Amino acid sequence: MDEREFVEGSREAWERLAGMTRAARARGIGTLSAQELKRMHEDYRRTAADLAYAQTHFPGSESERSLNLLVSQAHGVLYGQEAGRLSAALRFIAVGYPQLVRANWRTIALSALLLFGSCLAGGIVALSDQALARALLPPMFREVLGEQDWSAPTGSFAGIAPLVSAAIMSNNIQVSLYAFAGGITFGALTVFALVQNGLMLGILGGALGTGRHALEFWSLIVPHGALELPAIVLAGAAGLTLARALVAPGDLPRADALRAASRPAVLLALGAVPLLVVAGLIEGFFTPARLDPGTKLAFGAAMTLVLAGYVLLPGRPRRTRPGRTS
Repeated sequence: MDEREFVEGSREAWERLAGMTRAARARGIGTLSAQELKRMHEDYRRTAADLAYAQTHFPGSESERSLNLLVSQAHGVLYGQEAGRLSAALRFIAVGYPQLVRANWRTIALSALLLFGSCLAGGIVALSDQALARALLPPMFREVLGEQDWSAPTGSFAGIAPLVSAAIMSNNIQVSLYAFAGGITFGALTVFALVQNGLMLGILGGALGTGRHALEFWSLIVPHGALELPAIVLAGAAGLTLARALVAPGDLPRADALRAASRPAVLLALGAVPLLVVAGLIEGFFTPARLDPGTKLAFGAAMTLVLAGYVLLPGRPRRTRPGRTS
């Protein structure tokens, strides 16, 4: 076999390995799916064997030099030292995770639709049928709200405000866990968790967020809810990713499809953890502060903008102005 035949026989694997190596170096190896990572390992082993063949049969050739560089770069990506892994982890947090979120926008949009669509339905129920709304609330919220008429102009919200806030946060953390883990139930528990929590939030919003205490209620909920609700949506999207692999595995066996989906699903869910942690700090230290309700609402809006900027901006290709050359 001459060098031209050797190159043509393996060019596809080399080019595929070079492409995945460039992607992993730019965005971090954590952005590769389980299937892509498996393929990269296979291509790396084949290319390393081709390098050994080239060193024996075509020493000093262009193919030997190119393969030596490619194998060295791929090895550094796949088997880098801890410093390299830390750097890759930081790159993933800064760039890779926002790209992962954008790549899974359809699943995230479905999760958001289930949550916020149920919120809207819960608000309508709260305003139209208080008896049904109470029946749909979890027991702990029925106890917190008591039997008062939500539409009554009298009554104090200050006494139950800390209980409502703490109960909502505790419930949201539980829902995030259920929404992610529920993917293994073919998505049934994920959908139930999102819908049930959306109804609960909508009912509370309709009951407490539309009367004389509306400003006080929203200033209590918005600062940490600006991060908690996106965390639930991300956890729900992770659960739906697992569910899709089980419900529609495509050409793969269901177990292989689930393994391939588990990596992006887990990474999506991990993004919800820091949001919940920061939301907990806000709920513990900022929400109880004696500040003007408008200030608290502005803070929640600022948190929303910061999160939106983090998700939408990093890792996008720069646009070149027409007519400009580099």
